Amino acid sequence: MKKLLSILLLAAFCSCTGQKEWEDTPSELVVEGWIEAGRTPIVMVTSTVAPSTEFRSMEELQDHILKWAKVSVSDGDTTVVLIGKPDSDYFPPYVFTTGWITGKAGKQYSIKVEYNGRVATACTSIPAPEPLTDVKAIPVEGSDDMFTIVARLNNTAGSRKFYRFFLMVDGTDTSFLPAFPGAYSSDGLAPNAEITLTRGHTLNTDLMQTQFKRGEKVYVKFCTMDEDTWRFWSDFDDSAYTNLPLFPIYRNPATNIEGGLGYWAGYGASYYTVDID
Repeated sequence: MKKLLSILLLAAFCSCTGQKEWEDTPSELVVEGWIEAGRTPIVMVTSTVAPSTEFRSMEELQDHILKWAKVSVSDGDTTVVLIGKPDSDYFPPYVFTTGWITGKAGKQYSIKVEYNGRVATACTSIPAPEPLTDVKAIPVEGSDDMFTIVARLNNTAGSRKFYRFFLMVDGTDTSFLPAFPGAYSSDGLAPNAEITLTRGHTLNTDLMQTQFKRGEKVYVKFCTMDEDTWRFWSDFDDSAYTNLPLFPIYRNPATNIEGGLGYWAGYGASYYTVDID
């Protein structure tokens, strides 16, 4: 995750009410975390910031990165307390992780975050990863140097499934960023659906930039997930559409966190590399 997700969550208390009521709203824990099949968990913990017309320095916002939280992850048999450490590949640049637990498809994982008397919990499951049928770069008509990336999903009839795309441009991004839009359910897609993937974005990049340059190397992460996680990402996409000066956010994205905001996700992830040449 990068800046956009954190800022959306931290600023999501915008409403029709006045600033005084915003400022009196108690802060909440915000959990951004995931565990993938074959990989260790990554968790970031912050607290919400009430909207204000007053300038807030970055030093003040740093106080909302909860470095002293206690974060535990369990697979039902083993419970591990994660270690917090600075990590500039993510924003906020501080993560909780461990090498003592690794995700496995088909298993459930619970998380517990404790900070200053507050507790946030959640449970997720990891679906089996699914491969893409194809992912490739296609030249933009009339341009010698610009390309789009198109992925094809098998998406055959059967049980309802939920998907999310993330992208990372080599040498530009330090972690996978959510494509926009990038959350899909199988019942909203045609068989063998083709999806144009957008560039992952932060507050510093163009929100709707769909094209890539010749010479770039793009990593694609295609995730399956449970319905609760998909609902968060679907709301996140909707919020990104309306997160404009004339369209303030009036509600938080759906969450599977009890006692807080955000998400705890289990991903069945497949990875691809697209060399644009």
